[in-house]
Amino acid sequence: MSKSSSKSSSAKSIVKTVDLTSVSNFYKDILELVLLCTLTEEPSTSSSSKIYLSELASLDIEKWDKNRVDQALFERLRMSDPSSQLITSTTKSSSIAHEIITENRCLHYLSGCYQRLLQQRNHFQLILDHIQNLFIDHGKTAIILPSMYDDQDLSKQWIELLIESNDNSILCEYIDRVNNELLSSMTNEIESFYKTVFYYMYKAIYPLDYFSNEVISYISVLTHLSQWSILVQIIFRLSHPKTLSNRSSRNTDISSTSGRAFQDTLIGSLLSKSCLPSIPGKPFLFFNKPKLMSERNIEITATTVWQPMKTYQDHLSQLFKACVKNADARNDVLQWIGDCFDTNQGKNQEWSSHDPLAAFLFVSDGFLLNLNVVLLSLAKPFAEPYSSRLLKINPLYAISQNEKVHLKELYKETPLINRQDENEEEKNPQITFNFITEIFFMSHFSYSISVHRLHRILVKISDELTRLRDAYNNAVKSDGPNHETSIKLGEAMENGLTAFLNIKTVLNEPYLLELSNALFTATCSWLVHLASSSSNHQQNSDGEEQMNVLKKLPLTSEPNRQLSYIPEFIIENIIDYLKFLTRYNIQLFQSMESSITEYINLILVFMGDMNRLRNPHLRATLADVLEDILPNEQHNNSRIINNSYTETIFQEYPLIEHLPRALLDVFVSIELTGQGVAFEQKFNYRRPMYNILEYLWKFDKHRIQIKKLAAYAERHIDDAEAPLFLRFINLLMNDANFLLDEALTYMARLRADQEAKERGEWNEMPDKQRQELENTFQRTGRIARYMNIMGIKTVNIKREKPYCQE
Repeated sequence: MSKSSSKSSSAKSIVKTVDLTSVSNFYKDILELVLLCTLTEEPSTSSSSKIYLSELASLDIEKWDKNRVDQALFERLRMSDPSSQLITSTTKSSSIAHEIITENRCLHYLSGCYQRLLQQRNHFQLILDHIQNLFIDHGKTAIILPSMYDDQDLSKQWIELLIESNDNSILCEYIDRVNNELLSSMTNEIESFYKTVFYYMYKAIYPLDYFSNEVISYISVLTHLSQWSILVQIIFRLSHPKTLSNRSSRNTDISSTSGRAFQDTLIGSLLSKSCLPSIPGKPFLFFNKPKLMSERNIEITATTVWQPMKTYQDHLSQLFKACVKNADARNDVLQWIGDCFDTNQGKNQEWSSHDPLAAFLFVSDGFLLNLNVVLLSLAKPFAEPYSSRLLKINPLYAISQNEKVHLKELYKETPLINRQDENEEEKNPQITFNFITEIFFMSHFSYSISVHRLHRILVKISDELTRLRDAYNNAVKSDGPNHETSIKLGEAMENGLTAFLNIKTVLNEPYLLELSNALFTATCSWLVHLASSSSNHQQNSDGEEQMNVLKKLPLTSEPNRQLSYIPEFIIENIIDYLKFLTRYNIQLFQSMESSITEYINLILVFMGDMNRLRNPHLRATLADVLEDILPNEQHNNSRIINNSYTETIFQEYPLIEHLPRALLDVFVSIELTGQGVAFEQKFNYRRPMYNILEYLWKFDKHRIQIKKLAAYAERHIDDAEAPLFLRFINLLMNDANFLLDEALTYMARLRADQEAKERGEWNEMPDKQRQELENTFQRTGRIARYMNIMGIKTVNIKREKPYCQE
């Protein structure tokens, strides 16, 4: 052997000896620095306080290895009262609190050891992996075999650690590694453990409100845990009312088959946190003294409501996004949402607004509003006009009755047009619908049952406030402001205004409106695509799918059969959104220049085409939307709308020149066989059309189109099928005659009542009967006034516009 080789071998031997000695010292340090234990019973002058391990005291501390550390850890964990074995330093003050050194909670102690180990990772680098695994194995064993720690509630300990891990990355790492070991193979013990964890979470969350940081912490924990699909499945199965074990004791009288039962679950308790009352009779949180608030104070309060609302809904959305990312658990999430809608759809029925018991049958408005924001957030990736992802929406979902559809009752909804024949393959397609399709229809259904419903309530409250204000003014005028009747009416007005401002504020939340606009503009482009397609898909020369862009009107092709699948409430949602903005947020509406084209396209395509939208109510309501965006001088209301903005819409948007034809078409179609509506409703529909036609007549572009229709009617006056414009003029004349005749009838009745009143005949009657006559008199006057106004408007539409003259 050469001299150099001999030196090398000697060096390796020395290094090996040093390494063995170092490793032994590392294990010794683990005992004292990580486990916070000692084998010495005598107090030390050189180290801080430790826990004395009496059963291992006879072992040679200089010959420690991993197995000895395992023994020490086991003995330490088995101590019921570690403080009785505390050895306190005589001179050195401990840098670690006695509460940590004497920790007797199993999982807290193990996680503390893990953290102390990693805080000194550089020192323990040689044995780090072995010791980390030791703490993880003991944590897993404790959870799988809880009988080893009968006197401890490991589920509560785990929750406490989960909450703490939100702000502790090392603790979070420990929990994740234990979970990876636990959940790699699910057992009954592990499932039972986590069911108890989630039940404790539910009990902790239930009494909290959405302002609480604690609720946000729990949502963050659930979001983090959702990376394991098995936990998502447990969460949503536990949150189903069919699982009675997670029900709150206070609500056990609620049937598990009622919609309200969904609120009394872990996920349901999170969704129910809102500034809107969660139970009937509970007061609103804001605007309690509205009469004393200035407009500026109302705006500031609204902002105060929106900030925590947005934060909370963001966290909820992140939780659901994390849950549906797991392909194995996605069906459980969608199943839960679908079943929730199925059992709560009665809340959207008219009767539920009048039945006080309905509030106990269904989930709260705040619950549905939060779920709507969650679904709108899930729809955001494809909620963009002309996005190629929209082509993945399968319209068959809306009529499918197979078990793969999570909105089970959707097929019962009224479609845009009737199907000529029923096809069993369409009703029961043997396909699995994609996630985009599910979320698209769920988002619209959610909007209908939440935002749309609250908007209807808001309008009713507004009408009731008008009635109360009139009654209050009359009471003050006749009895004075301090009379009992005046006071009660004043209180009712204040309560109504409080409800109005709270509901209006939550519906005006900026992020909700932004997400809604994204979905609805995308929906408009998708519906127009379907309406202008004669087949299921449109392909370009490369064979790739593409969205149709509206280039020509009217549409002359046969209506796409897929329109017979689409529920009417999808267009109703879009109408509701636009009407809400024009009533309560005109500033936002005027800032939507990039979106308005899609809404105008939808109106132009569907308003005047009964082959693509059968319901005359819906088509007339589309005209009502147009009337809402006329400048204020056109209909003398209190809204402030920019005249130039309106002119831009009615003059410059593509294909807007087809608006007069569409208006006349819907005007006439209300009278057609099978398209008829109640007489009073007919004139409510036509009133906005009069205003729109009057406004359009100001612009050359529209006058030319109307005159073209008139000229065509004149040339084809003898045709078997009367031209559109001729039918329009005939209806105007008939309506004018009827309205003026009705107005004269009501005015004659009004005059007779007035004369009877002046002769003193009413004075001889009882107070109740006299009040009824007064109410009838006022109502007759309003009807007579309405008939006169509508009659005059009808006459003016014909007289003031020389349609047939150049």
